[in-house]
Amino acid sequence: MLRNVPSLKKEITEVENIKVTGKKIIIYQGAVNVNRGIEQMVLAMRHLENTLLYIAGTGDISGKIEALVKTHNLSEKVKTLGRIPLEKLHGYTVQADLGLSLEEDAGLNYRFALPNKLFDYIQAEIPVLVSNLPEMATLVKQHEVGGIIENHDPKHIAAKIDAMLSNPKQTDVWKTNAKKAALKLNWENEKTVISNLF
Repeated sequence: MLRNVPSLKKEITEVENIKVTGKKIIIYQGAVNVNRGIEQMVLAMRHLENTLLYIAGTGDISGKIEALVKTHNLSEKVKTLGRIPLEKLHGYTVQADLGLSLEEDAGLNYRFALPNKLFDYIQAEIPVLVSNLPEMATLVKQHEVGGIIENHDPKHIAAKIDAMLSNPKQTDVWKTNAKKAALKLNWENEKTVISNLF
C-alpha cells in the first residue's frame, strides 16, 4: 500500500517560468537534509553542460548546499528555490525534464522508502532517476518511468543524467509510461484500498 500519494485532481497554480532556452531542467523537491544525495547531485553538475538543477525545499543542510554551490562556482548550474508552497510545487515540477530521488542507503528508513517526491514526479509525467534501493528501484522498473543509479559517485550520476537527457526517444517512452502510472499511483485508487481494509 502506498502512503502520501498525490491526488489525480491537480490544480496548477501559476508559477514563475524556470525553463531556459537550450538547457535541460532537473529538479529535486523535498527536504534538504543529510543522506538525500543532494551534495552528490550538486557535484554532478560539474560534469554536465546545458543543464540546470533546481532544488525546491529547505532543511538542515541548506546552508551547506549553498556553500557547496559557491565553492565549486556552480551558481549558473544550480538554483535553490527554497520552500515552495504545496499548491505551487506541481507547477514547478511539470517544467522539469527529469526528477531526482537519490536517497542514500543510510538505514532501513531510507532503504525501504518510497519518497513522496517520486510520486509527485510521476504525477507531473516526467522521467525519474532514483537510487538503487529496493522499493524505489522496483517501482521504476515495474512502471518503466526512468533510470537507476548504481552508486553515488558524482561522475556516475552525471553520466546517468546525461545519457537520459540525450535520448529523446527513450524520454518520450518514460513520459508516456509516467502518464499511465499516474493513473494507478494516486490517492483516488489508494483510498479504495484503505476502505477495503476496514
